[in-house]
Amino acid sequence: MFTFLVSLFTMFAAPTGLATAPAPIAPVAASRQLDWLGGIWRGGGLEMKCGPTKQGVMCSEEGTSAAMQGAKAELTFDTLGDRAVLELALPSIPPSRFTEVARDAQSVTFEMPTKAGTARLRFTRTGDALKVERGSAKGWVSAMEYQRG
Repeated sequence: MFTFLVSLFTMFAAPTGLATAPAPIAPVAASRQLDWLGGIWRGGGLEMKCGPTKQGVMCSEEGTSAAMQGAKAELTFDTLGDRAVLELALPSIPPSRFTEVARDAQSVTFEMPTKAGTARLRFTRTGDALKVERGSAKGWVSAMEYQRG
């Protein structure tokens, strides 16, 4: 996922301006709506550990394969009123802040304005599988698949 997330930022420039108005979201505590993300997820030589915090969910990821050894990423899902905010911190890339724009039972979509348009990330859980997609307002460009374990 580290390589996946780094590629998101090579595709888009640094954030600028204001985001378009997000879609309405039901007024339920965002942290409770992200409980399904908790656990250990593995895929593509990476291991992501997600657990609850006082404000939401914290995920940290690092490389487990020889090719990804030492790769690290931290994702923090915090509440912003009735929406979640995804704070993404990667080595050598400025911290980024995505705001939740859509959510259902086990999926959440985030957006961040950039010079090139809108960057999007979507997390979707189906049973013991977690899919993380990246893209723009034009569509989803790529996806990373994880398995619980």
